[in-house]
Amino acid sequence: MKVLIIEDEAPAYRRLSKLIQECDSSAEVVGIIQSVKNGLEWFQTNPLPDLIFSDIQLADDLSFTIFKELNVTIPIIFITAYDEYAIRAFKFYSIDYLLKPINADDLKKSIDKYKTIQQKSQVNNFDELLSRLVQKKHRERFLVYSGDSLIPISWQDVAYFLSEDGVTMLVTNEDKRYFIAESLDTLEEELNPTDFFRANRQFIISSKSIQKIHNYGNQKLKLIIKPTTPDDIIISKLKATSFKSWLGQ
Repeated sequence: MKVLIIEDEAPAYRRLSKLIQECDSSAEVVGIIQSVKNGLEWFQTNPLPDLIFSDIQLADDLSFTIFKELNVTIPIIFITAYDEYAIRAFKFYSIDYLLKPINADDLKKSIDKYKTIQQKSQVNNFDELLSRLVQKKHRERFLVYSGDSLIPISWQDVAYFLSEDGVTMLVTNEDKRYFIAESLDTLEEELNPTDFFRANRQFIISSKSIQKIHNYGNQKLKLIIKPTTPDDIIISKLKATSFKSWLGQ
């Protein structure tokens, strides 16, 4: 079992590494990440681990930023001194949540839980299994204004969402445009990640809208979608790998 530790305090990650190996002699710590910046770089240049132990509050940001930016689909056990992040943690691929100081017995139970889930899972990743555990219901309809009326729009009719000048717009497959109240951050949490992808700060796109993908220098990607967008949709180098995996799933 290859384990990645995300923790910015040296005494904490040394103790955690020792406890993990005491709980499971087969565990191999393959990396220590101490910041969001370091994490974004690490995932681009290293093989994926089997399990992640992650603190939440890092020196430069919350570790959620790593998982959100790169669409990490690896089981995570979150570790933190604060319980205020528990609900947010389970929006990612969290299978457990431990409070500091870490108790060896609790840590062993978390590792055993991971192994049990892994053995019972009939899929190659944890998407299906975690959806059963968390039972998250994704957004299926959107109420939008059309003149003085409200009309419902199904997620299947959405080509993309656009944020511009602080305003969010829903664009349908037929190129009809409507203002909606939700921000892209909120929509990203509510939409089914199988069907929608957060391309960048400005766009969330539907897989059905993509027509072509062009290389755009320095390992970036440029998307051509239908209907056309007012600005180019560029996928960053950091997101290119996760985008290709998402589109090919």
